[in-house]
Amino acid sequence: MQKPSLPANEAARLASLADHYILDTPSEQVFDNITTLAAKICDTPYAFIALIDSRRQWFKSTYGMELQESDREESFCGHAILGEDIMEVPDASQDPRFHDNPFVEGDFQARFYAGKPIQSAEGQALGTLCVMDRKPRQLAPEQMEAINALAQLVETLLSTRRQQAKFAWLGSVLDAMSEEVALFDMDSLHYVYANDSALDELDIDIDALKETTPLDMMPELDREALEALLRPLRQGEKEVVISEQLRRRKGGLLYPVEIRIQIIRTAVPVFASVVRDISERKAIERAQRELISTVSHELRTPLGSIDGALSVITSGMAGPVPEPVAEMASLAQRNSQRLVRLVTEFLDLEKAELGKVDFRIKPLHLDDVLNEALTTNQGFAHKHGVRLQLGEAPQEAVLADPDRLQQVLTNLLSNAIKFSPPDGIVTIEAHRLEKSHDSDSRARISIIDRGPGIPEEFKPYLFEKFSQAQNSDKKRPGTGLGLALVKAYVEGMHGRVDFDSQPHEGTAFHVDLPMTALG
Repeated sequence: MQKPSLPANEAARLASLADHYILDTPSEQVFDNITTLAAKICDTPYAFIALIDSRRQWFKSTYGMELQESDREESFCGHAILGEDIMEVPDASQDPRFHDNPFVEGDFQARFYAGKPIQSAEGQALGTLCVMDRKPRQLAPEQMEAINALAQLVETLLSTRRQQAKFAWLGSVLDAMSEEVALFDMDSLHYVYANDSALDELDIDIDALKETTPLDMMPELDREALEALLRPLRQGEKEVVISEQLRRRKGGLLYPVEIRIQIIRTAVPVFASVVRDISERKAIERAQRELISTVSHELRTPLGSIDGALSVITSGMAGPVPEPVAEMASLAQRNSQRLVRLVTEFLDLEKAELGKVDFRIKPLHLDDVLNEALTTNQGFAHKHGVRLQLGEAPQEAVLADPDRLQQVLTNLLSNAIKFSPPDGIVTIEAHRLEKSHDSDSRARISIIDRGPGIPEEFKPYLFEKFSQAQNSDKKRPGTGLGLALVKAYVEGMHGRVDFDSQPHEGTAFHVDLPMTALG
C-alpha cells in the first residue's frame, strides 16, 4: 500500500479547510441527497463526500456505509486530491497503490473507485466526492459528467456554508460590542443586521429595522447627502468615511453621533456602520471653544498694544536703546507676533467651524490665481533660500472666494517653503481632473515640495487643530492651526483638500475646486 503524498500547498489547504467550519458537523439532508444521486447515477453501492484533514478523511455524507472517518494514510481520496480531474481506479486489487489497502482486503471489498476533488474558491482541494464498487469497472462519459456537476454543487454548498459561518461568527462578535453596529444593503440601503446595542438604543426589533434605512434614523440626513458620503467607498477611493449627524433618541430627543461607514466583503458586500454617541465630547468641545474664544478676544487688544510698543522700541523711534535691551525687545516682539497670529487663526477657524464665514464665491482664472500666489510668497521664499516655480496653469476658471483661496495657498506655500532644503524648489501648478460619471468638473491646484515628507504616524491627524508632528523642526514654528483652517476654508468653498507624501521625497498638497466656464 502506498501512502498518499502531501499536496505542495498543504498548509494553505488545511487553513482553508478549517476556515469552512464544516469538519465534525452533523449530517445534513442536502449533502445526503448528493451522495444518493451519485450512487444512483453511477450504479454503485457506495458514495461519500470525504474531507481530508492532517490525519484523517472525515465523511460529511455517506451512502451504503456507516463510517464517520478513517486514516488518511489508507484513503483513496488522499491520492485523489493531488490532481484536479476525476481519479478513476478500475480495479484496486491490481493497482500497486491500493492492492493491499484495508478497503480492498476488508469488508468493503473495494475494487472500483472514482473521486472528484472538491475545491475551495481559492483552488485548494478540501476533499472529494467519490463512488466505490465491489467489482472492477469504469464510468461512462455521462456518469463522469454527472460526478463533475455534483462536485461543483458540493463546492457551492461549502462556499455558502463558509460565508454563513463567518457571518454568524461576526454577529456574535458584534453583539458583544458596546458600540452600535449595523449592516445595510449597498443598493436599497435597507438594514440587514444590527447588534444588540443598536437595537436597544433605537428601541426597535430586527424585523422592523429591516424595513428602514439610515435615512429614517437620522432626520437631518437626506438621500443625496448619504450617497455623497458613500460615494468614496463605492468608488474605492477610501476604506472608511466618517460623518457627524443628529439622531433621534427614544422619546424623540435629537443628539449628536459620529458614524463610521465601510464596506464588508461578505458573499454579498454590505455597508457596515458604527455609531457612537458624542454628546459628551461635543459638550466638552463647546466649553473649550467658549473658553478659548473668550481668552482670545481678551488677548487680542493687549497683544496688539504690546506689539505696537515693542515696534516703537525696536525701530528706534523711542530713542536709542542698549544692544542687550534691543535684542530682548526683538525676541519679545517676535513672540508677541506669533501670539497674535495664533489668536487670529483660532478666531478665523472658530468662525469657519460655526459657519459664520461669508464666502464670496465667484469665477477665478486659474492662471491669475497661481501667479498672484507666486508673487505674494516670493519674498518669503527668498528669505529661506527657496525658489518658487510656476508649473502648468491651464486656461480654466474655478469657483472660489479670492481672498480665502489666496489665504489657503499662502498657508500651503509657506509650509512647503519652511520644510524645503536650502536651494530647494517649490512648485505650484494646476490641472483639470478627469470627470467621473457622477461628479462635477473640478480643477486641482497642487503645491509640491522636495522636503522630508510627512511622518506616516502623523498623517491621520494632519488637518486636526493644534496638530504638529513630534519630530517637526523647532526652527520652523507654527500655530498648529494652519492646516485645520485650510481644510475649513476649502470645504467652505465646496472643495476638497488632500495630500501625497513620501519619506525623503517630498509632499504635494492638492486643493480640488469646482470649475466653471471662463467669463
